[in-house]
Amino acid sequence: MKYYTSTTEFNCGIDLHARQMYACVMDRQGKKLVHTNIKGNDFSYFLKRVAPYRHDLTVVSECTFNWYWLADACFDANIKFVLAHALYLKHIHGGKNKNDRIDSEKLAHLLRANLIPPSYIYPSERRPVRALLRQRMSYVWERATLQTHLSMNQTAEGLVPARKGGHNRDAWEERILEQYSNPLHKFAASCDMNMIRAYDVQIEQLEAEIVRQAKRDLGRDYHLLLSVPGIGRVLAMTLLFEVDTITRFPTVKDFLSYCRLVKGSVASAGKVKGLTGGKMGNAYLRWTFGQAAVIAKRNHALLTPYAEKLVAKRGKFKGNAILANKIARSVYFMLQNGMAFDAERLIATSI
Repeated sequence: MKYYTSTTEFNCGIDLHARQMYACVMDRQGKKLVHTNIKGNDFSYFLKRVAPYRHDLTVVSECTFNWYWLADACFDANIKFVLAHALYLKHIHGGKNKNDRIDSEKLAHLLRANLIPPSYIYPSERRPVRALLRQRMSYVWERATLQTHLSMNQTAEGLVPARKGGHNRDAWEERILEQYSNPLHKFAASCDMNMIRAYDVQIEQLEAEIVRQAKRDLGRDYHLLLSVPGIGRVLAMTLLFEVDTITRFPTVKDFLSYCRLVKGSVASAGKVKGLTGGKMGNAYLRWTFGQAAVIAKRNHALLTPYAEKLVAKRGKFKGNAILANKIARSVYFMLQNGMAFDAERLIATSI
């Protein structure tokens, strides 16, 4: 676990919520200088309260869903901001009582004691594109739910689900409606199909815009990733905008850990008690490399037999996980060195 080293005389812990935030300012000796609840997240009022200490101040807040605005406001005010990793903090601070006042004070204490595990502050100028990518993924999952709903409704009526037939929604709808005799069943199926068509349009528009942004800002890396078997346009875009910059990972081990492709261990007295940390990291990157591994092994001259050996020796689940790990390693060095994918280097390791 890495910790942030505070260099300022004053440190401020903020327990942030949607409609209020509790702030606690301390000096290096742990003396509380400001400890107040700020209604409505009024940042102007916050600046007034910390004005005497603003010249040498660091602010820390947990990585909650609404941290973006606070980080941007601190940067605009020329105040150092640290984003604390919420899951790691869970293992650091605790107590018999817990409330906003206590949490803000503990955050300030941890910051001045250099015990804050930092999380990455994603650049504000690239957050909108990443948000579009996640929005597209949400639409894809919701569309898949509707498609499954159509098939399950047919099965519930004792029918064989109609063949989808690719992206021809009209033909698929005709095959579904032919099976139903009840007009209400037909009406329900048509409603689902209309929603699916609406998602088709929005997904296509989102994807076109994201690809345009990826080619404009990250053209080299985008085309490098397309050379990896199993990685197409969508997975390449997901990697680029979830990683942001590969240079923020000092080693390949840091990158694999962030991608949830390795787990930590719990040990005591020299004995390993179990594994932990499986959900620490980026879930989108874990999904991306998992998908890439499944697709890459389908029809590749080198990766297919290699994957078959992995599955035969380690089982399907673990074999896929190992292949995903190796693809992630390859991607790390590809982006670091600007080199295209080399399947022979990937498989030149023991199984």
